[in-house]
Amino acid sequence: MADDQIINRNRRTNDESNSIEKSNKTKNAKSSNGLTDLVQIVSVSGLGIAFGVLMNKANVYLAPVIRDQMLFQRFTMIKMFLGAVGASMLSSCIVIIVSESTYRTVCNSFIHRNNRIHGSHLLMGGALIGVGMVLAGSCPGTVFVQMGSGLQNSFLTCLGAICGVLFYYGFLSSRLTKDEVPKSSIVLQQLPELMGVKRIYLNLMFGSIFIGTAFALEHFIPYKNDFITPKGLRTLVGWSPVLCGIGIGSLQLFFMMLFKKSLGISTGFTVLVAQLCRVKSFKKLIPSLEPFTYGVQNSLALLFAFGAIGGSFISTFSANQFPLNEQYGAGALSSFFGGFLLSLGARCAGGCTSGQGISGVTHLLVGSLIATAGMFGGGMLFAAGYGLITKDWLFRAL
Repeated sequence: MADDQIINRNRRTNDESNSIEKSNKTKNAKSSNGLTDLVQIVSVSGLGIAFGVLMNKANVYLAPVIRDQMLFQRFTMIKMFLGAVGASMLSSCIVIIVSESTYRTVCNSFIHRNNRIHGSHLLMGGALIGVGMVLAGSCPGTVFVQMGSGLQNSFLTCLGAICGVLFYYGFLSSRLTKDEVPKSSIVLQQLPELMGVKRIYLNLMFGSIFIGTAFALEHFIPYKNDFITPKGLRTLVGWSPVLCGIGIGSLQLFFMMLFKKSLGISTGFTVLVAQLCRVKSFKKLIPSLEPFTYGVQNSLALLFAFGAIGGSFISTFSANQFPLNEQYGAGALSSFFGGFLLSLGARCAGGCTSGQGISGVTHLLVGSLIATAGMFGGGMLFAAGYGLITKDWLFRAL
């Protein structure tokens, strides 16, 4: 009897090994013909261009718009954000209906990425992003949009962001992510489980509320009232931030269905820096960056960022505004140090306003709600504190 069990166990092991080998051969075959990879590359590039155009047309990439939002002097940013989160939530409902297994894969992957990010890191990382947004007049994703528009100091913001990535992986990553977050921790809990309500119902309800709130704000505070007209320049006309936000949030549907991943863009900085790991000496210096160096998934993150640059360029150039006047951006020092804090905060918090803010909130993850609160709370407190101390409520010195 014991011999029969051993034989059956060995048969199962062999069958599993053969299955794994067949699976690997299938994957290798797909990679060898290059068709699947090509489709993904073209698709993510197109989505990046759409992201760049929509962010540009919503005018949320302009420093005055972002800074004034933190003081509630303009509402362009919050209208776009609410529209994006709402549309992203409704997109997730579609994915659940079409293929619930796909959504589970995406959601579980997102949670796994956050299983070493503690609550204090989420809050502190979010706060750093908030401060960086005020300093640089940008969030991690809009850095690429600013670059596409031709804002010169945005390249300093990008340089600061690269330095932030190097600082994080060189000095902080191994310390901050050494221990896994206990599965019982509140930061890894999701609202459907805590509330005992099906996810699709919550996403449908919150998605509708967010979009409805965005349109209500638009009704009482029309976006045309927030147009910026710097001295000596003509007004930079844009589109409704609510509709642009809905368009950006709808990209979530394609990310989930095509790539089985969540929308996010700050990883693009990490992948860009990680290409230095192709040099052996650098790989030995910062080995924690190597996982971001190779592979199609990493390439997709970078291509999405490049697509955003291209989309913003198309939008700005077609409006005869390229290169965009520096009055729409931040100063040199503020751009660099703001960029440093943006990427450092995004790495500490495991994502930015798109990764944790749009995607994480869509997944109804408590940790993402904490990070998002840190982003806006940190930005508001810093903006208010700066104004009170310096009396420079227009941020002219920044």
